[in-house]
Amino acid sequence: MKIIVFGGTGRVGRVILDRALSDNHVVTIFVGNISKLTVRRENLKIHAGDVFNSQAVRDAIRGQDAIISALGPDNSGSVNDTLAVAMKNIINGARESGVSKLVAIANAGILQLSPRELRLDSPNYPQYLKKTSREYLDAFEILKTSELDWTVVCPPFMSFAEGNQSYRVAADFLPESGERISVQDVAEFAYNLLFTSEYSQKRVGIAY
Repeated sequence: MKIIVFGGTGRVGRVILDRALSDNHVVTIFVGNISKLTVRRENLKIHAGDVFNSQAVRDAIRGQDAIISALGPDNSGSVNDTLAVAMKNIINGARESGVSKLVAIANAGILQLSPRELRLDSPNYPQYLKKTSREYLDAFEILKTSELDWTVVCPPFMSFAEGNQSYRVAADFLPESGERISVQDVAEFAYNLLFTSEYSQKRVGIAY
């Protein structure tokens, strides 16, 4: 399979990248700062570009079979629409190239707390996470109107503990009493979604 990874130098993206390369897929990483990329493999292709550049994103997606977006918010400013703009460009690139499979990483704030309330809108939701969750929500609102075979993986607090795969998942909600998950297990679950449509067009909560 030919897979393109956006956000492949981040916590989750880096693990997904390594996993896909180890399985001998042809992987393209879309990266703004090549100096952050420490891995070099024969089956790794590097596409330097800016997610705000729609043409660069379209060019990178052309010829791919699946897309992983592990992009996170750019916290350099008080107002930022990096994720929303990136998602628009990725969706348009996917449509133009006929790529339907897209797996994205967000956080648990965009999951439902109840049928009518998002977790991020709860009074008990951590204030320091609200801005990040809003940015993920903006991107999700764009994605959910698309016809793509998408899934959004929504973890709570992620640790660097070793993955054990004894996690629970739930569509649209966080598993009951779920509070944490390892980066490794989030990456493994997201990677495996490339090969199934079990959670097509769903947010998926994942936790121990």
